[in-house]
Amino acid sequence: MSNINNMMSDTVNNKNTLILLEKFLGNFPEKYHFRLHKCFNVTVRERWGFSERTVNDLHLIYVKGGRGFYKLEDKTEILEKGKVIFLSNGFRHSSGHYHRAPYPRIIPVRFGVYSNATGQLAGDPFNSPPVSICLANQSSYLLPDLFEELYDCFCLRESEQKKLKANLLLLQIMLEIYNFLKNRELIKDHRIDRVRRYIIKHPETRKSLDELAKMAGLTQKYFTGLFRRETGTTPIDFIIRERCRAAEYLLQNSLMIIKEIAERLGYPNQYAFSKQFRQVTGHPPAEIMKKRKSDMFQPGKEH
Repeated sequence: MSNINNMMSDTVNNKNTLILLEKFLGNFPEKYHFRLHKCFNVTVRERWGFSERTVNDLHLIYVKGGRGFYKLEDKTEILEKGKVIFLSNGFRHSSGHYHRAPYPRIIPVRFGVYSNATGQLAGDPFNSPPVSICLANQSSYLLPDLFEELYDCFCLRESEQKKLKANLLLLQIMLEIYNFLKNRELIKDHRIDRVRRYIIKHPETRKSLDELAKMAGLTQKYFTGLFRRETGTTPIDFIIRERCRAAEYLLQNSLMIIKEIAERLGYPNQYAFSKQFRQVTGHPPAEIMKKRKSDMFQPGKEH
């Protein structure tokens, strides 16, 4: 019974969060803008945690690693690598660290909604109920880089350029969260969503259509048709797209060479990987790697 109740509360919470984000983002940038209040990039230490509280800020946290927990009203969310948590104004929460587990490495962010007309903090101009949302396994997407860039921005000296950049980064983060939720909301069948999440989390795993269908508890033919109806694409095309997204992240954010990335993602050779990657993204992997190296060695950059 508790699992059913959790699923029902998650569904209501997700819908409330979508409604709130639609109201917020539908009025940007004409009426409102975000303003960054605080941002940290830390590894927490012993005795970390706080008792239940509510805050007036909007609250984001990205988990880079380690293990801890946030208790969101009556639900406990494990802090693990790649998780993103969003809390609106007034949402009750507490936190803590698990004994003998690695200390969490996190980027916590506090920010607010401000009126363009007055420049004053608007709080929650839509009088929405407090909401929270948790997104798991975002480490292969844009969000980790956006959070890192937001922290770098926070460390800059105060200026109008800093405020503008922080607003744009926060807006992009919230748009990413909204799009993720919207896509998840569109997928109604939990069997397909379970397989979709598995593919996203394990882009290197090679599973046949039959194995994926069994994971969903369906025949291969019915699974293929239902997957396409729910996601707008075939299982094979979805797998290829996610594999290329994971490859793009590694090309941009690791020291792995193309051959190593191809092997990591289960391609028979570098040529097969490069050919498929170019078909999906429109760019050869070597071009992305060349840009990464160029960015690394620009004059004036620290390494």
